[in-house]
Amino acid sequence: MTDVIRRADAGFVRMVDGLVVFWVVLWAALAGWVGFSLWELADVGNTLVQSGQTLDSAGQALQRAGDIPLIGDVPEQLGTQVRATGADIIDRGQEALAYGRQLAVLLAVSIGLAPVVPVLLPYLPARLARRREVETVRRLLRDPERRASLDVYLAHRAVDTVPLHRLERLTADPWGDLTHGRVGTLATAELARMGLTGDQRSDRRAGSAPEARGPF
Repeated sequence: MTDVIRRADAGFVRMVDGLVVFWVVLWAALAGWVGFSLWELADVGNTLVQSGQTLDSAGQALQRAGDIPLIGDVPEQLGTQVRATGADIIDRGQEALAYGRQLAVLLAVSIGLAPVVPVLLPYLPARLARRREVETVRRLLRDPERRASLDVYLAHRAVDTVPLHRLERLTADPWGDLTHGRVGTLATAELARMGLTGDQRSDRRAGSAPEARGPF
């Protein structure tokens, strides 16, 4: 992957960047939607808790009714049973709420990461390596004392990375150009492949490119 990104044209790299960003955003949105939906669904646990609390209140009322003379112990016993049922419903509701929200988070993370990690794991290191390389070349372009040596390096890179059919349109004998120090055209082609044509033109206008002195 690193070598593919290193050799690719700047336009192709931007296209792949866009596809990777789209892929990440797509699955992040899907994961967020699934997680939010399950989180909302878990609120059924709150409904159970409220129902259990209502039963508990009814059970307390029945227990207090048992204190009234002549009514007997039946309401109090019934109230105790109702309160026990309410407590059980409250426990089940709290468990459903907790487990439902845990499931929402776990599924959201799984859906978001499972399709994305296999893409980012090989792509990010390769993309960062290319970015460092481009930034290094951009920095050296601003150094007049090293520009000629950089042109030699870029010309050799061009022969290695620029497709042969494009090299043929640039020069009839690219390897002969390297041998005889005619590196300007090849260096420009390599800069264009890296997306640095604008930097190269501005540096040429500044007259900062001395004659080739060998690799830097």
